[in-house]
Amino acid sequence: MNKKNIIVPFLLISSLAFADIQVDSIKKEKKTTDYSYSITVPNFKLNGKELKDVNGAFENEILTLIKKTKFEGKELSKLGSSAKAETVADFEKYENSFGVASVVTENYTYTGGANGITVLNSYNLDERNGKILLFDDIFIESAKQSFEKGILQIVKNNNSGKYMSDIENVNLDDAVMYFEGDYIIFKFQKYSIAPGSSGNPAFRYNKEAIKNFIKYDFGN
Repeated sequence: MNKKNIIVPFLLISSLAFADIQVDSIKKEKKTTDYSYSITVPNFKLNGKELKDVNGAFENEILTLIKKTKFEGKELSKLGSSAKAETVADFEKYENSFGVASVVTENYTYTGGANGITVLNSYNLDERNGKILLFDDIFIESAKQSFEKGILQIVKNNNSGKYMSDIENVNLDDAVMYFEGDYIIFKFQKYSIAPGSSGNPAFRYNKEAIKNFIKYDFGN
């Protein structure tokens, strides 16, 4: 195996940058006998002006989550269940030195049964122009495979029970990407590479360590 093609995360001291994008929030909540929801989503502004496309998508998400929660609540009621549908959505913004407004949303839904489902999503916007940055915008073509090999190596070499023991491959499509300090971080969805007790495993990469894989000009 060519070790040069495996990226393994490690830690260095970070520094922070000031954002040109302001991240506010919009919240909707309600409780009834059949369902409840508490939904908080980000609202982006670039130099004081709303980013209508991005914010419009979040407004649609609110409507979709509310509609689904009401429907699931009515279905549970029809079945005579004592459980009620629940949706809890929130987000966290991460300061970083890349010049990126980086947000991770966490959506929890319960529609009956033993456990609910939590799904993470991330949104990374260039603070200079509001452009949404995807993995392929930031990294060269070979980077994805290199990250996956490095993470797989860590998972397979860990015998603590933190990760699933039968993992044969890692797919970055099962992770969200965000920026914090001097790091690009990949956080995996629950149960994708680890048991529920491990939550959402995250792997941190200092930008200096992976600079040869970065093609995007962050302008700093």
